[in-house]
Amino acid sequence: MNRLPLLKLTLLVSCLLFICSSSYGQEGTVTIEQDKKIDLLLKERKQLYDTGELKNYFSIQVISGEIKTARETLAECKKMFTDYTSDIVYQTPHYKVWVGKFRNRIDADAALVLISETYPGAFVFKPENKK
Repeated sequence: MNRLPLLKLTLLVSCLLFICSSSYGQEGTVTIEQDKKIDLLLKERKQLYDTGELKNYFSIQVISGEIKTARETLAECKKMFTDYTSDIVYQTPHYKVWVGKFRNRIDADAALVLISETYPGAFVFKPENKK
């Protein structure tokens, strides 16, 4: 009578081992089907960047002056306006601090409201596109 539970246990263990050895839970292959137009669009986008047509944006000029003033203002702008990029640009004969690169005029005007509280002379402009 003791052989029956031992036989059941042996049968159960062998079935479990068979099931576990034949399962492949973490294996698989991924195939990505991409539309051929995506490559064409990426090439055209690169070409537009190379010609300068996509480099159009709006920015806010905070000050125009000497290098010392521009550096101080740049440090202040980077602390105060962390959501926007700040840069110094040299245009003869002055150094200018520009804040932000906005896709459209509406976004630039919204940021100007915030920036003009600290710098009342700030204004929105569209930088020249140098090709």
